[in-house]
Amino acid sequence: MKSKIDFVYVINLNTSMDEIKGRLKKIYWKQNIPYYIMPAINGWEAKPDYWKPADWWKIESDNDWWNRDVKPGECGVCLSHLKAIKAAYDADFEQVLILEEDFNPSGDFPDPNMFLEVPNDCSILFLDRNPLWPDREKKIGTHTTEALYSYNAHSYIITRKGMEEILSSNIYQNVITFDEALPAFNSTSDRQDAVDILGIDGFKQYAFDYRYFTQLSDKNTSQTENNPKITNMAPNKSKKPKYTIPNIPESKDKVEIVTFEDVNDKKWNILDTSDWDSWCKKYIHPLVLNKEYDLAIDEPAPHVYTFPLFTKEFCKEIIELSETKEWTNDRHEFYPTTDNLLEVLGMDKIYNRLINDHIKPLAVNRFWLEGKSWDYLADESFVIRYKPEEQSHLSLHHDHSSFTTLVNLNSGEFKGGGTYFPKYKCLVNPKEIGMCTLHPGNITHKHGARPVTEGIRYVVVSFIKNSDLQ
Repeated sequence: MKSKIDFVYVINLNTSMDEIKGRLKKIYWKQNIPYYIMPAINGWEAKPDYWKPADWWKIESDNDWWNRDVKPGECGVCLSHLKAIKAAYDADFEQVLILEEDFNPSGDFPDPNMFLEVPNDCSILFLDRNPLWPDREKKIGTHTTEALYSYNAHSYIITRKGMEEILSSNIYQNVITFDEALPAFNSTSDRQDAVDILGIDGFKQYAFDYRYFTQLSDKNTSQTENNPKITNMAPNKSKKPKYTIPNIPESKDKVEIVTFEDVNDKKWNILDTSDWDSWCKKYIHPLVLNKEYDLAIDEPAPHVYTFPLFTKEFCKEIIELSETKEWTNDRHEFYPTTDNLLEVLGMDKIYNRLINDHIKPLAVNRFWLEGKSWDYLADESFVIRYKPEEQSHLSLHHDHSSFTTLVNLNSGEFKGGGTYFPKYKCLVNPKEIGMCTLHPGNITHKHGARPVTEGIRYVVVSFIKNSDLQ
């Protein structure tokens, strides 16, 4: 599945624009995506013309959602989703994100490499949901599950394939609550009658396991549940006829497209060092802070040292920060990497202070360094991104440094990778996030980066030099 999202639709019935924009500002978007806060269709006022509610929905059941007719508000929600999907289809978008107005952002958004796990047959990708058959579902990747019967359609990505499938289905002639429509399309509903009428061959649902958007409303506050009932909806007796995209009336909405240039103004805590001690306690591993080197450090090969340096929070933030900038691949003449200098990220002075405060005493301890040339260390530090289709590996080389550090930022999110030292027949590929590898740079420790075969590997590399080499 592609990682690029073309557009965001926020379905909105009566929430203020400022409130929705305020919630959008809390999200760390990995790309600059235009969005539109789209007026919802009010099912309590809409007249069945190009659509009809499902007259077969009410059955004998203990389930309160099934033993009654489809409510007007539920029809409005379903029609609003179809309106957004139709708008995306007409705009020739390949993938869009659809949110309901009660979306509650976690603040995070999926990393681009996560989409590589999602099969290309995806119709819908949930960013939050309530799985009803969790024991029957199958994990298909580190972050991804093949979704079966699920409720809560308040945040999902729909592909071009999914748009075509839904718009050419029989949903307009059998409108039900959208939470039940999606599993019916997927043929994974407990309502076999819904599957018989709405099921779509090849419709595939997937879900990221992290809850990126929860909901602010519930059954007691939902507009669907608490409006007066309308009784003038004509029933429909049809059973899954061959159907094409209906001639839907053109929307008279005034579309105001806004980009996230003024929204994506996240405050980067990692750049705030106004309280250096607190920053260090938050982001640096306590064993390094407390100089418990004998307990913290392993030596997998002669003078190759590994130790926990950063917290998961640091690693997550610096990856997100690096993805806000354009990656370069031509800074080094002989062994170029796809990277971002920490100077570009605004992290260079912070990282140099960290090196002199915390890496230098550790290196002095392990390498028995002496003399004034080690009093101040300069560095060239950068985030490298390895991915199979871009740059998967780095050939064997020496570094132009006194010594080098490499920090693994996202261990467990890729396959392959690692730093290989052929002289010692040693592959260093820590499984824990935030682990640092320290080794001599100029001679003796020729090394290379093994190919990444799946996913994306992020590392921070520092060429650290004493005054003799500066």
